[in-house]
Amino acid sequence: MSASQDKKRRQAEREAGSSPKTLAEREAAVKARKERRSWTIDGVILAVFVVVIVLLNTNLLYTGTTAMTIGDYKFTNAQYQYYYNTTINNLYASVGNYASFIGLDFQKDMDDQPLNVDLVEGVQIDVPDSVAEMSDPTWADYIRAVTLDNMVQVTALWDAAVKAGYTLSEDDAETIESTIDNYAALAESNSLRGADGYIAFAYGKGVDSDTVRELLERAYIAEDYSQDVFDSFEYTREELDAYYDENADAFDAFTLDYYFVAAEKEEVTETVTDEETGEETEETNEKVTEATMAEAEELADEIYALVEGGTGFSEAVTEVMGEDAEITDLLDVLGIAVSNGGFPDDMEDWIFDADRAEGDLTVIESENSGYYVLVFHGRSDNSAYNAVNFRHILIKAVDEDEDGELSDEEIEAAEDELKTVRDNWLEGDADEKSFANLANTYSDDSGSNGSSIYGRSGGLYEHVGINQMVPEVNDWIFDPAREYGDYEIVFVEADSYTGYHLLYFVDTDEISYHDCLAELGAGENYANSPEGLRRPDYEAWETDLVSGVTVEVNGFVNWFAKV
Repeated sequence: MSASQDKKRRQAEREAGSSPKTLAEREAAVKARKERRSWTIDGVILAVFVVVIVLLNTNLLYTGTTAMTIGDYKFTNAQYQYYYNTTINNLYASVGNYASFIGLDFQKDMDDQPLNVDLVEGVQIDVPDSVAEMSDPTWADYIRAVTLDNMVQVTALWDAAVKAGYTLSEDDAETIESTIDNYAALAESNSLRGADGYIAFAYGKGVDSDTVRELLERAYIAEDYSQDVFDSFEYTREELDAYYDENADAFDAFTLDYYFVAAEKEEVTETVTDEETGEETEETNEKVTEATMAEAEELADEIYALVEGGTGFSEAVTEVMGEDAEITDLLDVLGIAVSNGGFPDDMEDWIFDADRAEGDLTVIESENSGYYVLVFHGRSDNSAYNAVNFRHILIKAVDEDEDGELSDEEIEAAEDELKTVRDNWLEGDADEKSFANLANTYSDDSGSNGSSIYGRSGGLYEHVGINQMVPEVNDWIFDPAREYGDYEIVFVEADSYTGYHLLYFVDTDEISYHDCLAELGAGENYANSPEGLRRPDYEAWETDLVSGVTVEVNGFVNWFAKV
């Protein structure tokens, strides 16, 4: 190849970009660009990492961004956490004693605990449809769903209340500030930095006293509006009587005595076949037999015959069964309580028979268990009196040494503690509101000490019928001389607890207990109880109100700042 040809070739290569020099220069340039890109990417990653670290160590993702939007209102993650932990607190207050029975451990991660919907609903806990329809729901799913439902409910009610002109009452404002003050006191006793420190510890990062104050204000306004709507429904005499009569077996109060003659158990040897191997073995167990059932029936018939012959029921039981035998007396017990009592169906049918009359006597078999001997005394439609409303603070005696018995000292300790609470109340405002605050703080009765969504139950029991409380409490609250503001300490030694009640009388209902049951039902403490007229009407109204509320959740923010 000539020099001129070689020159032309090199020139063509340069123009085509394929000469060794050009390729080398290009490779170097590409490498340089790659290095610059690598440094740039690494720098961006580092910068993002630094930003994330900074964000996670500040409250920005908790208080400075929108975690969700409900209707026209935006909520931060801190606000969500307040509602979330309030849901957990309310759940603990209502099921703390039997949480393990429903498969719940408050000390473990909720995401790792499966939710048995049938079991939970079986103990009268409502499960949101969105959770019930899941294939493998967890307790975390339940908490999140209930929390969101509560947020939607309160927000919708608060929004409607504000539009209707409702504002925070002075009493509620004072209660909120008292709550914040209590957080400050708790912070001091737990070596935390003020109310904000305790609130963040209790409810989560970013939650402070301003958060709690704002959301409590909304809740209190919502509750006042909700209560006024609930109270606004009116019913005619005909509607009340018709509903009560339709549910008379549940609402009427029954008085009767019974004694259960338990059939003895005896050793029974049986041949048991293993389902897998077919191997037969002999097993001996204690069981009720036909013979022991016959013996129990004979004893029950003896009691029956004595009573029929004129002997008093208690005396007849003692004569047949011995000095230690004790009858059970049901005094003004609602029919729904009888239905939930686990009695044989035949026994319920006999008690609820419309022709049942005072003095009727019977013996009823409980299959493979024994025989009931019953004496019927009466049935009331609860129209002769009005129910009452009262507050209380309960301090239970504690078996500190765990010896299975309560000593005089342990019982006295409960009395001293309650007297201290009473004295603090008397040294303060000594009014109903301050009593309610103390009940929320000190009472051992989880059913009335602030476990509602609004957290201000204050030891209140409303629409209480005769003999629904233990005798000592019943006698005090139904004393005809009782007036608003009366208070008293009473001692109770019952099967389920021993302790002292500080009672505070509120008032007597303006309508009969008959009408109260027709309007409000027998209450949530009774499984399968009729709801009454008012609650379904209110729930239909609230469902219509809430159904129009839209919800949008910011998954990105919740991923970074999730509870």
